[in-house]
Amino acid sequence: MMDKEYILCVAGEDSGDVIGKEIVEEILKNKFQVVGTGGSLMQNAGLKNIANFEDMAVNGFFDVLKKLPKLFFIKKKLQKFLKHQNCKALVCIDYPGMNLPLMKLSKKMNKPIFYIAPPKIWAWKMYRGKHFKDVNVVVFFDFEKEIYEKFGAKATIIKHPCFSNTKICEDFKDKILFLPGSRIEQVKRNLPRYMQIAKEYEDSLFVASRKEILDFLSKKLDGKFPVILKPDNCSFSGAKAAVCMPGTVVLETFTAGVPTIAVVVTDPFTYILGKLFLKTKYLTLPNIILGKEVVSEHIFIF
Repeated sequence: MMDKEYILCVAGEDSGDVIGKEIVEEILKNKFQVVGTGGSLMQNAGLKNIANFEDMAVNGFFDVLKKLPKLFFIKKKLQKFLKHQNCKALVCIDYPGMNLPLMKLSKKMNKPIFYIAPPKIWAWKMYRGKHFKDVNVVVFFDFEKEIYEKFGAKATIIKHPCFSNTKICEDFKDKILFLPGSRIEQVKRNLPRYMQIAKEYEDSLFVASRKEILDFLSKKLDGKFPVILKPDNCSFSGAKAAVCMPGTVVLETFTAGVPTIAVVVTDPFTYILGKLFLKTKYLTLPNIILGKEVVSEHIFIF
């Protein structure tokens, strides 16, 4: 894998996998190998994967703590690939816990860096912005571009991938969609609450973002509710309503014109940290961008 020139590309969650698919395809057109981490979309596009994607999908303080040894091993492996002479550039996609240390290392070695969907410093840990001086960042909104340029980054705006999802999915028509998360631990916490809401409606449908989540939901729901895998490039248009984990999916349902509420179940420590350090009034992007609550947000502590 390291015997030819390659680009190291690192994504650690489903939203990054969606963005990374096209990135991998473009790099391959330029005759480089693409090595790193990503989900099924990036791997099917041609990424040579070097870590278990599921091990990287963490959310909340205790999730990180439980997977710390695995994450440390993955980090060391990625650093090894980054240091190799055949690695010609680093492409980071979201996932700052892993990507920021890699970015700093790449800077020391004077290797080109492209950071797509960089950390939301406008909401959390603004001090991270100082590390982005002279870094090529790719963002989705004007306000992000302005903030990163203040820190000396070379910022470019592209259209968010969710706006390209135009294919109609008949399975979603007139259904109330339940999307409890893209990470197994996240889904475990959210599922009891989501099931409690879903049992009030005959037209409930659980939607999984990838096969691992589909398998998990199918086992846990055990026929109580229907569950399907979201088709690629499919819009949520036509659904009656959606109950979502805060994240990219809320932007997808909202822009598709689906009435949406955000529901998250979190641990007490993560909740306290959020209360202390989160700089925005809202959790979801539609609310943050518009400056008002257009998506109802509900936080529960287990």
